[in-house]
Amino acid sequence: MADFVTGRRLGEEVYDIIFNARKQLLIVSPFIKLDDYFKREVFNKHKSNAEIHIIIAFGKNEHNPSRSFNKSDFEYFKEFNNISIVYVPNLHAKFYANESKGIVTSINLYDYSFKNNVEFGVLSETKFLEIGGASLDTIARNESIEVLKDNYCVFVKRPKFKKKLLLGKDFLGAEVLLDLTEDLLLGRKLPKRDISEFIDEEYVDFKEQRERVSREDFEKTSTTKVFEKNVKFLSGSALARTKGKNLSDLRAVMADKGYVIENKITASGKEIGIKLQYSHIGDSWIVYPESLKKLL
Repeated sequence: MADFVTGRRLGEEVYDIIFNARKQLLIVSPFIKLDDYFKREVFNKHKSNAEIHIIIAFGKNEHNPSRSFNKSDFEYFKEFNNISIVYVPNLHAKFYANESKGIVTSINLYDYSFKNNVEFGVLSETKFLEIGGASLDTIARNESIEVLKDNYCVFVKRPKFKKKLLLGKDFLGAEVLLDLTEDLLLGRKLPKRDISEFIDEEYVDFKEQRERVSREDFEKTSTTKVFEKNVKFLSGSALARTKGKNLSDLRAVMADKGYVIENKITASGKEIGIKLQYSHIGDSWIVYPESLKKLL
């Protein structure tokens, strides 16, 4: 059964659709701009959850896509473990859905719209045995996916898992399979990529393979560990901010120096103290000695 919503309830329903998603979250919105509430209270819940696949479609501003989806919000979403972002130049529709409900609406995923605009929406819950056909949100979801298949996939990141002996799986990290965001934001011509080209998740036969470390390398590593006791390490974004730069600037410098190339730490990068930091769930990210800010 469909329900017309507007005003504060409309905003609350969109927040809940995002917050309560368990396996899939579909967001179709020409304009995307997030304030702290969206990030900290609505989306951050899913940041370290590799089980939920977030699909974002945005559009408009064909000659300047950053007006529809700015670089800082792109960088925010790139931190999620299981995400697809698609650019649809002529997109005007707005739709938000998780596995249990969806809303076709006039409202963009734009903080200003939620606080100031008069917006309408039609809310529908998913029902698999709907008399007379599928529910409204199922129809809208299927139509949205068809639109996404024929447009420009610009960013894809997928999780990797190791199957346990009996039940369940262990998260091993996430891998970026496609990143055309710089090309998009710089106005370069993009190839059409279908999100169905990319696997949903990957299972790997993970076996630790280790070779004997030479005495020279062992002593060098031991020296690094002593050195680390008195060193403050920062994430790439935090280190870049110390010099008023952004993460892309930092990555360009580290690649130019040969320390971190394609998000992988080189031998020379390890020698100067760059390393991986791990969370309690196995997620990893690169951290840098604060002293490297002199390179920026």
